[in-house]
Amino acid sequence: MNWGIKNWGAMLAVAGGMVAFAQPSFDSSGDGNLEGNYFVREILLSDIDQTTGAVGRALSLSGVMTFDGAGNYSFSGQLMDSKAGQPQTITGQTGVYGLAANGIFVVLDVIDTSQYNFGEAAVPGSAGVPAALLASATEGPHRNLFVAVPAGGSISNASVKGSYNAAFIDFLQGNASLVRDGYFTLTTSGNGSFGSVTVSGAMANVGSENTTQNLASVTYNITNDAGSGTITFPPLPSLATLITGQKTLYVSADGILLAGNPQGYDMLIGIPALTSGAANSLFEGTYFIAGLENNVTRLGSGMNNEDALSGSIFSLGDGTTTSHLRLAESNSNAIDYTYAPTYSVTPGGTFDQGLIHCILGLDGEALLEVGTGTYYSLTPGFTAGVYTGQGPFVDPLKVWNAASLAPITNSVAPGEFVSLFGSGLAPSAMGAPSLPLPTMLNGVEVAVNGVAAPISYVGPNQINVLVPYSTSGGYATFEVSNNGNLSNVVTLYQAPTAPGVFTSTAGFDPGTGPAAALHAGYSTVTKSNPAKVGETLQLYMAGLGAVTPAVADGTEAPSSPLSMVDTDVGVFVDGQSATVTFKGLAPGFAGLYQVNFVVPKGVASGQLVNLAVSTPDGFTMEAKLYVQ
Repeated sequence: MNWGIKNWGAMLAVAGGMVAFAQPSFDSSGDGNLEGNYFVREILLSDIDQTTGAVGRALSLSGVMTFDGAGNYSFSGQLMDSKAGQPQTITGQTGVYGLAANGIFVVLDVIDTSQYNFGEAAVPGSAGVPAALLASATEGPHRNLFVAVPAGGSISNASVKGSYNAAFIDFLQGNASLVRDGYFTLTTSGNGSFGSVTVSGAMANVGSENTTQNLASVTYNITNDAGSGTITFPPLPSLATLITGQKTLYVSADGILLAGNPQGYDMLIGIPALTSGAANSLFEGTYFIAGLENNVTRLGSGMNNEDALSGSIFSLGDGTTTSHLRLAESNSNAIDYTYAPTYSVTPGGTFDQGLIHCILGLDGEALLEVGTGTYYSLTPGFTAGVYTGQGPFVDPLKVWNAASLAPITNSVAPGEFVSLFGSGLAPSAMGAPSLPLPTMLNGVEVAVNGVAAPISYVGPNQINVLVPYSTSGGYATFEVSNNGNLSNVVTLYQAPTAPGVFTSTAGFDPGTGPAAALHAGYSTVTKSNPAKVGETLQLYMAGLGAVTPAVADGTEAPSSPLSMVDTDVGVFVDGQSATVTFKGLAPGFAGLYQVNFVVPKGVASGQLVNLAVSTPDGFTMEAKLYVQ
């Protein structure tokens, strides 16, 4: 693979007729994998004050969602509404869902039928049936977390056996200022008792100090053959207790625990614990995630900041990751947020990333993230499985921003260079040697929403293409033709921008190294030739979207007049805002964006610091910058 800027140089047009590709639509080819009864728990925060973050209304949902394998569901269960004050029974409410081949999932919300929850269906063990549905209505006015796990059969108290790692979040009384979260281990021999349990966590109304509490006796009772029952924590004063009282408990067919107070606004998730020592290699592959959070750092001034998210983590198993969140805070619209956190797994299977405590489950197939201190969070994650195929095959999890390699849930933007990975994609490697970029190269064509995409490179396992500027509609479908043989179709979310910074890979994982930035004299910014405060640098990117004047797909960007990016672009060096002096297409290149900025004061000297770029709907913080 060549991740350098040279990939995007001059290319050659090749004549040829397009084959009949699929037309743009949501890929619902996975609907048939989602069939049967699923236990559901949802927390939804509504009527959120845009200034203070106060929650005007909280709702929770518990019950059974039955999927028919054809895009429809029915739900029966219980709804708790803080405004009503009493639980309400729901029977046979219907709705729709869609499941793409790569696990992207959308479902009409039961609580608010005017909105959809967007997320993913995780398939641990590649069993073919989703083992967890994780979603959030990030595009609407609410902040919520939706989790569903498959109901089983012949499940009893004896089926719940061994050790489980558990984490929870609780918006007590539907009040964000009473939020609490925590984590603990549950161990049982299958006799209905978890015995004494030590809970670690924090409570916003008790100073958000990290604390531990010992619970003398925690019990459970499975009362339904499908796996539903109760889990009971000692009845203690709730305002000063991390977790207390009886909750509805669901046990999935895969041994996942899902629980919540039927008259409260909490969620508890338990995953089978490790049975042996862990290392970084245990955390490897693609994980789908969704979460609900509340930052109470400014609670002393009466401020909460709730957010909801869904997304994915791609971990290399070596202590490095690339991560994507579709993130919606209480006072802002959703954005695509990509970053590259590192990790170091302890023998016990845990690691910390700032204020987030992470816990790996059995075989590394599940992950729980829970907040500490003033940052309250519950984010479950499950592995997305491994995909293989015959003929031209595009890995459904590996269609990535060519600059940042942001994982599969990240949106795709018009004009963005994208890398597709798979097998049998081309007869041999070939790069187009001149502009304009061709729509056929070495017998290979790629369609995005049915439109021929300019191609810069093809190989048996990788193709680099430029997303046509006409791409719109919320989804982008990718399909490859290798000498007339069509691949599978892969669907991604689509947005106006999807910023990614090109980076050096020498000694770093792709997408996370030093930025592809030049000094004014066109020398590269390196460790031995670092940036200086006050100088103007040239930064090279993908995914900044529409430009004016417009350019044809795959053609050389003009130098007079310059083709400028339509949207706002911000640059941040080591957290400091930089002045942007130019944002547009790099003259003489096809699809390569250039952003010029002044290195701001206040940047740590002599270090490799974070470099971030923002647009109104995207934020990336994967690249680094050497500063003198």
